[in-house]
Amino acid sequence: MVELNRDIALKMYKDMIKIRYFEDTIRKYYYEEKQPLFNIAAGPIPGEMHLAAGQEPAAVGLSVHLKKEDFVAATHRPHHIAIAKGVDLKKMASEIFGKETGLGKGKGGHMHLFDKEVNFGCSGIVGASFPQAVGAGLAFKYLNKDNVAVAYGGDGAANQGTFHESLNLAALWKLPVIFVIEDNKYAISVPKSKSTAITRNADRASSYGIPGVFIPDNDVFAMFEASKEAVDRARSGKGPTLIEIETYRLYGHFEGDPEVYRPKDEVEKLKQKDPIIRMRDELMKRKWLDEDLDGTIKNEAQKEVDEAIKFALDSPYPKPEEALDDVYAPMPETKEPELRGNRRLPMYLAISEAISQEMERDKKVIVMGEDVGVYGGIFGATYGLYDKFGPERVIDTPISESAFIGGALGAAMSGLRPIVELMFVDFLGVAFDQMFNHIAKDHYMSGGNVNVPLVLQTAIGGGYNDAAQHSQVLYSLFAHVPGFKVVVPSNSFDAKGLMISSIRDDNPVVYMFHKGLMGLPWMPYPETSIVEVPEEEYQVPIGKAKIVRKGKDITIVSAALTVHRALEAANALSKEGIEAEVIDLRTIKPLDKKTIIDSVKDTNNLLVVDEDYMSFGLTGEVIASVAEESLTYVKSYKRIAVPDVPIPYSRPLEQFVQPSTKKIIETVCNMLNK
Repeated sequence: MVELNRDIALKMYKDMIKIRYFEDTIRKYYYEEKQPLFNIAAGPIPGEMHLAAGQEPAAVGLSVHLKKEDFVAATHRPHHIAIAKGVDLKKMASEIFGKETGLGKGKGGHMHLFDKEVNFGCSGIVGASFPQAVGAGLAFKYLNKDNVAVAYGGDGAANQGTFHESLNLAALWKLPVIFVIEDNKYAISVPKSKSTAITRNADRASSYGIPGVFIPDNDVFAMFEASKEAVDRARSGKGPTLIEIETYRLYGHFEGDPEVYRPKDEVEKLKQKDPIIRMRDELMKRKWLDEDLDGTIKNEAQKEVDEAIKFALDSPYPKPEEALDDVYAPMPETKEPELRGNRRLPMYLAISEAISQEMERDKKVIVMGEDVGVYGGIFGATYGLYDKFGPERVIDTPISESAFIGGALGAAMSGLRPIVELMFVDFLGVAFDQMFNHIAKDHYMSGGNVNVPLVLQTAIGGGYNDAAQHSQVLYSLFAHVPGFKVVVPSNSFDAKGLMISSIRDDNPVVYMFHKGLMGLPWMPYPETSIVEVPEEEYQVPIGKAKIVRKGKDITIVSAALTVHRALEAANALSKEGIEAEVIDLRTIKPLDKKTIIDSVKDTNNLLVVDEDYMSFGLTGEVIASVAEESLTYVKSYKRIAVPDVPIPYSRPLEQFVQPSTKKIIETVCNMLNK
């Protein structure tokens, strides 16, 4: 337990001085070449800039209680929190200037700072930090570490759903998490009185059965005391705390902000209550500080900041082509397995067996999601795991997709290898931000310094009259966003091998199983999806397609359920003298273009069959990949996909829009003039 004494008080004061000097210096350089007419893209520091001058107490009052290993997730206004946590100042300055020596090699910028040496990260998305801290707290608790996780957010962020979902999860699971709301009175320009129904966000804590503390008037000493109690509570296993500190920013929401929403005299009044001046006066009063020491502290802070800025200015910009680096963490090549099985398993048992074997091999593998525990997953993908590994490793969650998917990210960055299940891919909208802005991008924005070993498992596909919100495929959405790998097995052998490869991958992998291939007794499925599966563990390489039927007349590219439709069609076409080569993609991203192109060079005709929507989807991407290589060897190409309509409910309507064996046969015959 850290008690307030002279050394601690001076540590907080020194950090406040350093933060202020840093912010003011960055502000000076930011406006270079941006005047007289403000141009956000000009000058040595382009883009938006959110400075935290005035909000120092929220950072330093808590940071003195933290260890290097404690996790901190900050906001789009992160500099004060980063400096207080001990982030490398030179690398931080370089990142802000977009230099090669920056924390993220110039790829993240000031809103996306990551320093794994002190377990710090931040996000440009309001409210995004809360679930990630929950996940870090979950990892610390599971690994029996006495670390704590901290999430910062503004008063505007407290109105986000992620805030409430995260408080509920942290309270429910009694996690070592501290939520800090920096109440600076404005959500950009909207005053708190117009955005929040209650006066104090700290009062919301009672709804989740946890302590809520309100700190008025930007009081650094009150922040110190409240943080001490919250950290001690978290480390002792008593669960989370919500702290709201009434603070204020001395500058606009962003630099260049006209601040028309603020009364003209507001900033001057705030400057009269400057927390640094108030702390200096209090330290003088306690005889912990004198003029000479104060001067020394300021000179040392200025020197450290100046050296950091000089380092940034002297550092080179990254080479332009380095923009293409760090999308994925490097992984060793995986070869096609030589094992062959001697027992037939449905896909759902193959998937659960793969997860079980990986959980036995690696204690850091956990499973979380809705109904993954006792129920075994709605489609059986986690069947039997709860009984074998218990509730600490197979975790049923509330219906809070943003919180538990964002939580999986925090857990992945904190030492675990989570498998998180999104029940239906159609539900991705409620967790879009955590998946597309964070899970996919954090490795890149950190310059490759932070890995995200995470599997997002989800059910796809129609054919069962579940209508527009439970029948989509949507893998093109995930494949469109850099940073994801996307796999789609079509049979039980590949399902097991791809799951093991996905779990062992240091990148986020979206593992998409088709409901109609799982082999569940209550759903029809093609018999060809159930194949022999080895009992041993094995890997199927990610990014490698497979030719599942040889042919000379046409190449049919397919994935998931459409593989079986293509095989049915190929067998029927063979009786008419047409030999179709069928490719099972197995992986959507990265796409195995070589296998496709080599096949089309032999057959000269290409048909792509897909259950996703037609426009801007997989079918067009495959054809474009072939066309970019060369069209000289392609006589004809066509595609079959779901028309651009939501999946309808009625059986004849759904059957009309779905790719079918009949459609494939007719299309091939038309292409080959048969």
